[in-house]
Amino acid sequence: MNRLFCIFSLFLLHTSICQAQFDQYKGDYFLFQDAKTRKTIVIEHDSLYQIDSQDRLYRLKHTNYPEIISRYNTFKIKGKNYFAHNGCGPVLEWRNDSLVRIDNSFLHQNQYGAASFVYKNEFYYFGGYGLFTFKNLLTKYIFKSREWMAVQTFGDELPSLRRDANRILIGDYLYIFGGLVENPDNFYYGEGLSDSNVWKLDLKKMKWNKEGVFDSKYNSLDGYFNFQNGKKTYLLSRGANNKLLEIDIEANTIKKYILPSLINVKSFYFDEKSNDLVVLHLLSTTNQIKVIHIPLNTITKTPISSEAFIINPLKKLYTFLFIGCSLLLVSFVFLKTKVKTVISDYNSLIFDTTKNQLRYKRKNIGSIDDNELKIISFLVDNQTKFIALNTLNELFEQDELSENYTSTIKRRENTLNNLITKLSLITGYKENEILDYRKNPDDKRVKEIKLKENIIRIK
Repeated sequence: MNRLFCIFSLFLLHTSICQAQFDQYKGDYFLFQDAKTRKTIVIEHDSLYQIDSQDRLYRLKHTNYPEIISRYNTFKIKGKNYFAHNGCGPVLEWRNDSLVRIDNSFLHQNQYGAASFVYKNEFYYFGGYGLFTFKNLLTKYIFKSREWMAVQTFGDELPSLRRDANRILIGDYLYIFGGLVENPDNFYYGEGLSDSNVWKLDLKKMKWNKEGVFDSKYNSLDGYFNFQNGKKTYLLSRGANNKLLEIDIEANTIKKYILPSLINVKSFYFDEKSNDLVVLHLLSTTNQIKVIHIPLNTITKTPISSEAFIINPLKKLYTFLFIGCSLLLVSFVFLKTKVKTVISDYNSLIFDTTKNQLRYKRKNIGSIDDNELKIISFLVDNQTKFIALNTLNELFEQDELSENYTSTIKRRENTLNNLITKLSLITGYKENEILDYRKNPDDKRVKEIKLKENIIRIK
């Protein structure tokens, strides 16, 4: 009898130990896509896993890691799967059929609810909650040292402390908006942000800037799963409202869609190649799980609403001010130019080529004779360059008269001197302010002349 009792006791002890060992890894369901095979992996209670919804279950091999796998964020980098604890610290790698811990860190418990993303083959956490405080710090995992480090960021102003923020990564720019902050009346759960700023981080310069303000009715977006497809981000409802939101920062739109059926999402991932949303759906009636593949384009055919996402009154104000100032500046320059032109027209000598008439202060000058007008016309046509003085002789040569060269030069000089004297008396300019004289650079015997710049304007 005692022997039977001992055997039965040993059996109960062994069963308890086995059950305790199993309970140690009794976690939730967890879904991810194998980066190498692209097959769907479902981990059950941190002890078994299933491939592509097949009936067969495999024993999950793993090294020790803190807590349960459903509390880890998943990343795909260079054809490998990595998992980082959502409180930051421990990092795991999926190797064929095993979870292997690869970090030298510890369980930080400092960034729960951080916005996570991959940039240049490294994964980052922004913000989060831990050690009784909300955060706005940026951290990244260093594969070489197998440790985490804080990344310093800059800017005239930084995003406020928050957790569960939404993020969009486009090229070298990270956009952050929404999330939860500390709630004095409900310390454990937090509350929605009071501001609706969309922040933009230049990941090359690590500099923050405000991109704009989004509609405050979208402040409470913490009840959604976040995933990205190309340059668009999608927010999948966690609750019963059965909605999918699509935010396109570049087009500045937010669209709302209805899912084809009610889905109770336990875990999910987005397959970029097949463009499918792969969801681990919990059947509430039987408490069983089911993997569902939903082509994204079947959901996003017809939105039930579409509107601008960023509404930035400051930017609009700055735009209006800029346009207003530009118009004032253009008007000022135009008026100044117009007034200057009018003044210039009023004080300048104007030569009307069509009427062969010289004017000053909008009045015709009647004292200029035909020979003087010939010189004015010739000088105006060549006012951009020096001309030899003796070229004016051609204007005074008379074919019908047998005038010698000396007479022609004398008549030219008298006419030119009389013209300069008249223009000086009419305008008040000195004679040397009307004409420029010089000797030809190549032949010093040749004398050259040119009208001063803008002394006579052409109409």
